[in-house]
Amino acid sequence: MNRRNFLMGAGVGAVAAAMPLSVAGTECAGAKNDSRFNVKDFGAKGDGKASDTVAIQKALDAAGAVNGTVWFPAGIYRCHDLKVPPNVTLLADPVWIFHCEKVGAVLELDDPNAACMLDVTGAFGVRVHGLVLRGIRKTPKPVHGIFLNNTEKWSKKEDTFVFDDVKVMEFSGHGIYLNRIWLFIIRHSQCMSNVGDGVRIRGWDGFVTDNQFSSNGGNGFGCEQVGATVMFTANRVEWNRGYGLSLVGGDDWNVTGNSFDRNWGAGLCAIGTQTIAVTGNVFRRCGKDSNQLAEGEKSCQVRLEGCRGLTMVGNTCLAGRDDGGKGLYTPQVGFILKNMAYSVVKDNTLYRGYMQEKIVDLGGHGEEFILKDNVGCPMK
Repeated sequence: MNRRNFLMGAGVGAVAAAMPLSVAGTECAGAKNDSRFNVKDFGAKGDGKASDTVAIQKALDAAGAVNGTVWFPAGIYRCHDLKVPPNVTLLADPVWIFHCEKVGAVLELDDPNAACMLDVTGAFGVRVHGLVLRGIRKTPKPVHGIFLNNTEKWSKKEDTFVFDDVKVMEFSGHGIYLNRIWLFIIRHSQCMSNVGDGVRIRGWDGFVTDNQFSSNGGNGFGCEQVGATVMFTANRVEWNRGYGLSLVGGDDWNVTGNSFDRNWGAGLCAIGTQTIAVTGNVFRRCGKDSNQLAEGEKSCQVRLEGCRGLTMVGNTCLAGRDDGGKGLYTPQVGFILKNMAYSVVKDNTLYRGYMQEKIVDLGGHGEEFILKDNVGCPMK
């Protein structure tokens, strides 16, 4: 019997009855079962007034006992320092929008003396999907949105975190701070208007794809001491007061197909990084105000120093100023290069990509550094 005749004979209802409930559409996302826990069943109000920390923690602990899912209906949940158990999913309908507005399921920080909103230290296999995390910009000490706090040693196995379709905004520390991270995925998300970096990592094995890192007080995405083996692809990195992407040390980066726009410093700053491919990116209007950064007044689109095994090929640059025709045109320089070896910087276009100099070569290069065929002209 072919599929059409089977459906006609058995009826759609019989087929639906044979499906799992979640496929047939008869299971509500907040329904009670053996592995899904609605925070409101544990006493969370979500009214933007009551403290929901205790209730949410009870739901997390219940889910942790069965490797389950904690469901957040739309609302504003005031809370702090939530300890996430291993193998737990935090789930909500993703409805966040670009600006810093409280829509959807929002976890709102209610204690300026907290360490973070979500503490994933010691947890493995954690998934966060669809939530909005909102902090407090002025606190006695930095408070992070999502925090892996491995201060002394690395995790005993891969952390395997997935943060998908979340928004993390207005924290006095970093939006997402993964200290000694080992395997993570950040995708379809936005880290915006945090006082520190949008994301700060020390660690390796990451996939960072289709995100927005916008208007943070530090870097859009920054590495601390080491960042290695990361695919950084198709992200928009804009209006951050540090660098767009800051790489310090580390190796094995693939920086491909991103848009770096109007960051205060360079769109990409790589210092002492090895084995890095930078291809197919757009650097636009970066160097908005780099006076507080290493390049000083000589702002640039890209700054590379002490790198080995780097290839930067097929990128394009454009100078510009603030939206609405305001502000100064920047950057002054296309690329600033120093102490490079076994690397290639070629075949990039800088048509109207700088204001004064296409490339500032500070020298000190080692063996086999190729710098050629980068074409362009200043913005006039």
